[in-house]
Amino acid sequence: MPKATFNKLKPDKRKQFTDAFLREFALHSYDEASLTSVVSELGIAKGSVYQYFADKLDLFTYLVGECGAVKARYIGHLKRTDFPDFWLYFRALYEHGVKFDLENPLQSHFLHKLVDNINSPSIQHLYKNMLDQTVTVFEKMVESEIAIGKFRRDIPAKTQGFFLYKASLAINDQLLALGEIDTKKSIEKGLPVFHKKEEVLLRTVDQYIEILKAALDKR
Repeated sequence: MPKATFNKLKPDKRKQFTDAFLREFALHSYDEASLTSVVSELGIAKGSVYQYFADKLDLFTYLVGECGAVKARYIGHLKRTDFPDFWLYFRALYEHGVKFDLENPLQSHFLHKLVDNINSPSIQHLYKNMLDQTVTVFEKMVESEIAIGKFRRDIPAKTQGFFLYKASLAINDQLLALGEIDTKKSIEKGLPVFHKKEEVLLRTVDQYIEILKAALDKR
């Protein structure tokens, strides 16, 4: 967590500092991200980072929390019970996620890179914890759908939840692999991840939903 000295910075200085590190972690893996290059760019002493945070991991963890909180303002209000079926809810998460991306490109790029970042050798111990937490969220979604008779019961919720989680990753992986999005170019230009590709993303989501419905919906 940030030290008191960071919280005492003027808002514009705090934002400048935060944005610079969001960009660095979005462009490079955790282990490759350089504190030295960022502080050089900002024109501050490297020691300033340690006046604000205990270490690199402390700074990274803070950024994870901050970006997650921003995204939660866009999708946190969505409730499954407000939708007639799970798949409309699932699609809505992406629709509101697109708005988050367009309005908060740096935070979106940081979160887009997060899975790769926590796979960095020096912080791989965090990967299992984050994976377990994320998969549990999907598993709970599945359990709720099974309970109301929407999803099939013959496959364990844990398996269905993990499959749903992997499908959500595959959507982005497909767009990257097919060249529909180029995160390196977009962040270098200060553009959102899905700049002018919003319709492509949602069309791909719809295609995955058809596959997922066939696999998970109660027969």
